[in-house]
Amino acid sequence: MPKVSIIVPVYNVEQYIEQCIQSLRAQSLHDIEIILVDDGSSDNSPMLCDKYTRIDKRIKVIHKQNSGLGLACNSGIEVASGEYIAFCDSDDYVDTIMYETLYNTALNNKCDVVYSGLKSVSIAGNFLCFLPHKKSFELYIGKENIEELLRNMIASPLQIKEERTIQVSAKTVLYSRRLVEKNQLRFVSERLIPSEDLMFNINILAHTQRACIIPQAFYNYRINQNSISRKIKLNKFPLYKNLYQSMIEQCHQLNITGDIDLRIKRLIIGYTRSYICQIILSNTTPNDKKKIIHKICKDNIWQNIYANYPINKMHWTHRLFITAMKMNSYIFLYILAKMRQ
Repeated sequence: MPKVSIIVPVYNVEQYIEQCIQSLRAQSLHDIEIILVDDGSSDNSPMLCDKYTRIDKRIKVIHKQNSGLGLACNSGIEVASGEYIAFCDSDDYVDTIMYETLYNTALNNKCDVVYSGLKSVSIAGNFLCFLPHKKSFELYIGKENIEELLRNMIASPLQIKEERTIQVSAKTVLYSRRLVEKNQLRFVSERLIPSEDLMFNINILAHTQRACIIPQAFYNYRINQNSISRKIKLNKFPLYKNLYQSMIEQCHQLNITGDIDLRIKRLIIGYTRSYICQIILSNTTPNDKKKIIHKICKDNIWQNIYANYPINKMHWTHRLFITAMKMNSYIFLYILAKMRQ
């Protein structure tokens, strides 16, 4: 049995896939399996995946019809045989000691889940920044402590400016395969519910008694700085509404306690704020921007949120933005988005 199964969903990434695979093959933890899930790629990615099965016996390939990132990860889980499961996007890459460090941390602390940090790199692979993360090792044992971690992963307490201090990406985490299989935990489709990694992590944490966070960041998340504000999906808000409703239902079913509803509301407010800024900074026509943002601000979802959310306790920068949303003031939102940029 391998110590770690690393699942890599692959879709049209011929430019980056080899660097990703090479970074996995070079791991200091040799006893791993690498599961490449070709999600119906139309470029040379399938051929490159097959090539590496002939080079390294630790590599498996699944070829399937395109169904999206979340379901591709599920296909990898189905065939994984390692003690632990990890995930890596095929256009990213990892540092050599990543999985050895995560695996040893899991064993030494008897943890089902180990979280690490995230580095942002440019398309060329040049370091940009560390994303917000814990600065020291933290161990969480028992329902009360685990739920504190879960709530903070969804969103920070209301008065804190930083949206969260823990990354929600499943790509920086080591998961016990036993825990995943025992509870039949799987990813939702991001085509129906965005932030599929967060939904998966909520399920994981609700079913474990021991988890930990290490301060190191080994995962290199590639980001195209030139495309962030140019190309965006203009129909994402209904998906955010799906996420909001699904998270409320899921956390209630899992009997998550504390201010969980407020944390979920903060998450949706933050996602919407970021989305509105992306729309304003995009190359969409001014008239279309105004129509889309007007529709978002007038949506019925906000009636309940405004009625039950303590806006006066928000950080002042966030309070300004939600006030502009309540006023449905495009000019106010435009100014705030430009200042945020």
